[in-house]
Amino acid sequence: MSHYLCNFIDATEYELPIETGQLFNSERELFLEIGFGAGEFLIQTAAENPRSSFLGIELSMISCHKLLKSLDRRSLENVRVLLVDVSFALDEIISAASVSGIYMNFPCPWPKKRHSGRRLNDCRFAEKLARVLKPEGFFQLYTDSFEFACDMQESINNTGLFDAGGVERNPSKGVNTRYESKWLSMEKDIYRVFFRRNWREYQNRYNGGIDVSHAWLKEEIDIQRLIGVLNEAFIREKLLVKFLKVFLAVEDDSYLIETITADDDQSQRFYICLIRKPSGWLLQLDSQTKPFRTPAVRFAIRKLTEILSKEEQ
Repeated sequence: MSHYLCNFIDATEYELPIETGQLFNSERELFLEIGFGAGEFLIQTAAENPRSSFLGIELSMISCHKLLKSLDRRSLENVRVLLVDVSFALDEIISAASVSGIYMNFPCPWPKKRHSGRRLNDCRFAEKLARVLKPEGFFQLYTDSFEFACDMQESINNTGLFDAGGVERNPSKGVNTRYESKWLSMEKDIYRVFFRRNWREYQNRYNGGIDVSHAWLKEEIDIQRLIGVLNEAFIREKLLVKFLKVFLAVEDDSYLIETITADDDQSQRFYICLIRKPSGWLLQLDSQTKPFRTPAVRFAIRKLTEILSKEEQ
């Protein structure tokens, strides 16, 4: 018997980025919708294209719950749902050059100056879109804000990663969402932004990468070495790690190490377990706090291994 949560993706369970084949049972074309809201567009598009795969990204738990229920009622098996900040998803969760098309329908334009940092239409966001799109993959935006549409167009053009596109006023084909119906009933103009990804290579933020998510220490450790560097910032390119506190579990002869990491603008707070085993000490991420396995989190494991395994000077 299926459960409506079978279409939900818990990205903390995966090594990042996640390959498309891990989300779906086949290697069909993948399309994203950013901020699916009530889910009307995503459901309709997925139903009309059963041979394609769709990933909906949303920050609202209520919206995710409603969409998952709707997918279950309609027995749609080609949609997955991700509850996470879209900027982080485009940076870390979704594989590079794996997406054939991205839809963004009526995002909040955040018109006030003090909210400008929340707008998803600057050059940096456009680069994130380019990272995950395949060559000739498309980005499509519908909005009621002419200013938002023009800023999006300018940002995309400035990346140099898209072929020429533009802003279309009151397009003949709509997206059939409640927001579109609302704006049309108010006789407001609607704008469509459409661009295709070119073949220019995207330069990733991280060179190399650190592939450690757990580690073994064969020799005896001295926890005082770690205590001596608590709250010290360890920085590698745009990655930051701090070890904040150490907790001892006497009955298990193990430790919990409170840790904070930052991958550029994405921060996480979690615990790393240090557990005595017959063959040595095991370092691994705590299963309760479940951080996203970003480069900074893997850097924390590597740095902690280095600290605990250093020989006394």
